[in-house]
Amino acid sequence: MQSTDVLLSVRKLKKYFPLQRKALFWGEKKYLRANEEISLDIKKGETFGLVGESGCGKSTFGRTVLQLYKPTSGEVVYYGEKVGERIPAYAQSGDGGVILGKLPKSALRRLRKDLQIIFQDPYSSLDPRMTVGQLIEEGVATHKAFKRGSKEMREYVKKIMVDCGLREDMMHRYPHQFSGGQRQRISIARALAVNPKFVVCDECVSALDVSVQSQILNLLSDLKEKESLTYLFISHDLSVVRHISDRIGVMYLGEIVEWGNSEDVFKKPRHPYTIALISAIPSTEKRTQETIVLQGHMPSPVSPPSACRFHTRCFMACDVCKHIPAPIVEIEERHFVACHFAQKTTAEKRKIARNREEK
Repeated sequence: MQSTDVLLSVRKLKKYFPLQRKALFWGEKKYLRANEEISLDIKKGETFGLVGESGCGKSTFGRTVLQLYKPTSGEVVYYGEKVGERIPAYAQSGDGGVILGKLPKSALRRLRKDLQIIFQDPYSSLDPRMTVGQLIEEGVATHKAFKRGSKEMREYVKKIMVDCGLREDMMHRYPHQFSGGQRQRISIARALAVNPKFVVCDECVSALDVSVQSQILNLLSDLKEKESLTYLFISHDLSVVRHISDRIGVMYLGEIVEWGNSEDVFKKPRHPYTIALISAIPSTEKRTQETIVLQGHMPSPVSPPSACRFHTRCFMACDVCKHIPAPIVEIEERHFVACHFAQKTTAEKRKIARNREEK
């Protein structure tokens, strides 16, 4: 039986994008392997941060979880909806959950109010022909919470705007009349207007100035507490993720290589990739550890390395890493690492990295 505190369960999720053939006899059909066998539980009321380099598959994972992209294989089970007559038997997981990928379009559309996304670019994700009020009320009217254009709808939209740090008199303005931070607040208001339970924040502060970033992060934290929200927070900025997340997952080339409580991952990282990322975080304080520089570039997801995908850049790599996939090891309570050398401490791995750089 599934734990009652889990809101979303991802089970062996894969997402491949087929590549277009350039000629009739191009040979074997190739795929871009964006996500590979990801299994993960996201708990009610938590913020799960997902970090990694650009192009590693973070945004694809977020959109596949929401079924904006159809999974190649695997399941996403949602536990925020009571299983009833409106959920077909074939879409029920057997432990009280709903398998999103098996829902008919009409049933999935009803669940869209529970599962929302805040996109990365506030400049392209808002329709320039609609006013702020129209943008926010669109989802509310679609799910028939209030009648479009009614007095109740206007009052509700104004309340949502104020909650998200926007003034009521901005209701009749268009997106091009706002700054980047204000547009992102509009995107947040649009997502939260339908009272969701789970929100994917897809790089939602990466395009903003640092001072505006902090305002948006504080807003998201306040709204999470007020509305009992659950976030999947996607970012390439480790400092931002550490600030807002309860748990963190580190993704490399479509695989999550380490995940656990935020402070455990930052203070006691065990995967070589995580150690290298954390060592490169800019800091005004005096460094006690050297920055670990990874060799080469992230391989192509079209033809990823065999076995452990990180072995081509890893300072710990040996022959076993090239031939045997890394096992997932729980090194401490709820702290998981996919590495053949998971039991070696952070200090031991830093020493190995330093010795290799000296050679």
